[in-house]
Formats: sequence, structure tokens, C-alpha cells
Amino acid sequence: MKPRYIVLFIICVLAGLALLCMFFPKGGIRMGDVTLRFPALTEALAVPEEPADTDTVAVLSPEEIMEQRLAALKTEKMEEFNVYCQKDPARLYLPEDDEAYLDAFFEKMQNARSKHLRIMHYGDSQIECDRISSILRQEFQEEFGGCGVGLIPALQTVPTYTTGQSLSGGNASQYMAFGPRDSRGSNDFYGPMAKRTELSGSTINITAKGGKDYSHSCSFNKITILTKDSAELNLIVKGDTIQLDSTNVGEMYFYTARLGGSASSATIGVKGHASILGIQLDGSTGVNVDNLPMRGCSGPELMNINRASMRPFLARENVGLILLQYGGNSVPYLTKAKLQGYKERMKNMISMFRQMAPGAKIIFIGPSDMANVDSTGAVSSYPVLPEAVKTLKEAANESGAAFWNMYEVMGGKGSMAKWVNSGLAGSDYVHFTPAGAKKMAHMLYETLQFYYKFYRFRSGQDKVELPEEDSLALDSL
Repeated sequence: MKPRYIVLFIICVLAGLALLCMFFPKGGIRMGDVTLRFPALTEALAVPEEPADTDTVAVLSPEEIMEQRLAALKTEKMEEFNVYCQKDPARLYLPEDDEAYLDAFFEKMQNARSKHLRIMHYGDSQIECDRISSILRQEFQEEFGGCGVGLIPALQTVPTYTTGQSLSGGNASQYMAFGPRDSRGSNDFYGPMAKRTELSGSTINITAKGGKDYSHSCSFNKITILTKDSAELNLIVKGDTIQLDSTNVGEMYFYTARLGGSASSATIGVKGHASILGIQLDGSTGVNVDNLPMRGCSGPELMNINRASMRPFLARENVGLILLQYGGNSVPYLTKAKLQGYKERMKNMISMFRQMAPGAKIIFIGPSDMANVDSTGAVSSYPVLPEAVKTLKEAANESGAAFWNMYEVMGGKGSMAKWVNSGLAGSDYVHFTPAGAKKMAHMLYETLQFYYKFYRFRSGQDKVELPEEDSLALDSL
């Protein structure tokens, strides 16, 4: 039989059944003791509903029903978080995928209004002028309290957005753990800033600034001067000489003054000779974010610092988070053959910070996209960049640190050219402009906030609210 006849036959049968459904008596046709019935057309076409689990509802209390609803919502929230952590370019790559890795930092962060918290941001020239760090500082201090710009050197060779400094009288020399070899000095006691300033009979003038963009950096109420060995120092604030309290651990000295109110400027006089490792302009409570740029540094140079010049500071300052932002200075010279050795050097550097600051969490920030411009004007990203970023991620995670992929955050291969064309990066196709640095800093802060909110959810500090229909369902019970 031909297919069209089969189809025609089926249609005719269905039409006949439909007519029976329409015209068959609703009460059926009685034949003796038997009644023949045929379903109505609406019954034949109806979609059966899922039977309600009335038995389960009947035995559950309203409280148990609500617990079921909340459990479902929490599962949904967990799914959202897991999807973000698996797919979003701005996610943090946590060591061993440990979702609780940053919990200790978050706990310190939300207690910062009662106990001072320090965040240290080490990096290369990408963070010079207080770029990126200044925005993070403003955001953290706005939400969790605090004031002041944090650690600054006695001699500032690169101007910043947030501090004005000048040095007068006497003699001054600066030695660094990075940069040209002739800048090393006679010993490796460089301190937490990786630089030491030798002063004799000098006066340091400091003014906090920043305007509305960095309003919390414009004042401070605590000053601490870090030195190698004891020193004779004089502090003047608002025309008054302020008493400095001195404490020391080994060769490292801390000269601290807690001001009666806030100040925006200070003058430090050095009598005789002093080796200054840094000056802190802080708040008594809240969060401080230190900007620690190192032009030309690739990261492992930090291993040149004498640990005894850092451990006392890291232990004293309640450091909760260390950001390490390196890689940009290495990329132009890296080849695939060199990546394994580079990875081991970076792991050693990260492990050094973990050993010196066991209470701090570490996030390694990888390099941005970087590009070359050839003789024809064609712009292309460094070919080794994806492998270099992958290597740094592995180095961070294998060393027990988190990793933030700035290369992917900004768009991956070829993105630097777009940032330059948009005015967000400079014509060197390496460094962000102030506008670009702000965007990157905001993205990093919002990423940290996402994980912080998830921490609050997991720890039960933020309640999961039921949808409105679930509340109505409870009322109906």
C-alpha cells in the first residue's frame, strides 16, 4: 500500500474517533447490565497534570516545608557561584579550588573598624603613581573604614596622586633590592618597601592629597617611621612637636605617633644619621592599602631582601592580604624553553611571602595583554603571553596562592590595541592610562566583593529570602 493511502486511513480513523467523542451521549449507552462510555473531546485532548505529593505535604510541618524551600534556594546560589568560578574571565583561580581560601581575610576585613587591617600591593611599573592601589584603597576605606595612604618612602622618586613629598638639607641616598645593580647598597636590609633611604641632617616634608577621587587618602591620624637601627627623629604636625614612641625588634625600629585628630601634612627632621625603611600615614583603625611599585622588577628580585627587615613589620601590622602584580617585565624576554625556570623562581618568591606572613592571604595578579608595533605599524600581542599567564597561574596555585588573570579580564589576545584606541592604555601598548587603571582596579575590587558576599552567604551572615509565592504558601497552611 502506498504511504499516502496509509496516512489518509489514519486521518480518517482519527476523524471518526473525534466525531464519536463529540456526539456520543455523555451518560453513555446502556445495553442490559453494561453501560458503554466514550470520553468527551476535551477529556481526550487534555494534558494530564503531575499528581501533587499530598502525602509528603501532609506529614511535613510548616517549618520543615520552609527548610526545604531555603535548602533549594541555597543550592541555587551555590550553582550560580560555581558557574561564575568555572567560566567567568574575572574569577579568582583559588588554590585547590578552595572556596574558603579568603575567608580569614574577609573576617579581618569586616572587623577592620575595631582592629586595623593592612593590604600590601607589590607590583612593577604598572602600579606606579599609586595607580590601581589608590582606587582599591578608596573602595576598601569607604566600606570598611580607615584613612591615610599607608607606606611611603622617605625619598619619593616617582610622583603619586595621593602624596606630595620634598626633601631638604643634609644628604640623602636611596638603595633598592631591584633595579640597576649599583643601587643595591652595602647590605640587604631593605625593609617591606624593598628600598632603604640613608639620611643625614635632612628634613622630610609630607602632604597628603587626592581630592574627591581619593578623599580617604587626604588625611591620617597615625604616623610610624620605620628605621634600621635607632635614630634621633623630630616630628612636627600643625606646628606642634609630637612625641614619638619607640619599639624595636632586632635591628628594626618603629617610631609611632598617634595624633589627637586627623592631619594632612607632617614634617620629619633627622638629627644625625638614619636609615629609613618607610613612613606610614595610617588611620588608627580601618583598612590601609600600601602601594609598593618597583620599576623594572619581575618579582624574584624580592628574594634579595633580608627577611629580618620584613618579618617584624608583617607580624606587627595585621597584614590580611598581599597582592603580587608581576610578569610584565618578563614577557618580552621569555621563551617557551625558559618558562619552567621562570615558574620555579616565581614559586620561590610567593613561598617566601607565605612563610614570612602566614596569617596573610596572597593573590597573584598576572600581566595585562602587551603588544609590539612593527615597522609597518601593525600591532600584535606577544606570542608567549598565553603560555606565560598559564605558567604564572600554575606557580601561584601550586604555591598556595590565588591567581587573578588580568590578561583575560581585559579581553585576552589583541585587547591591548583596543584599550589604547579607547584611551585606556598608553601608546607603549604596555601600561594603563589613569582611566584604564581605574577600570581595572574597580574590576578587581568588585571581584573581591563577589567572593566576600559569597563568604557572608556561606557563613550565614546574609539570610536567603524566600520568593513571595513561598511566603504565601506558608500563609495558606
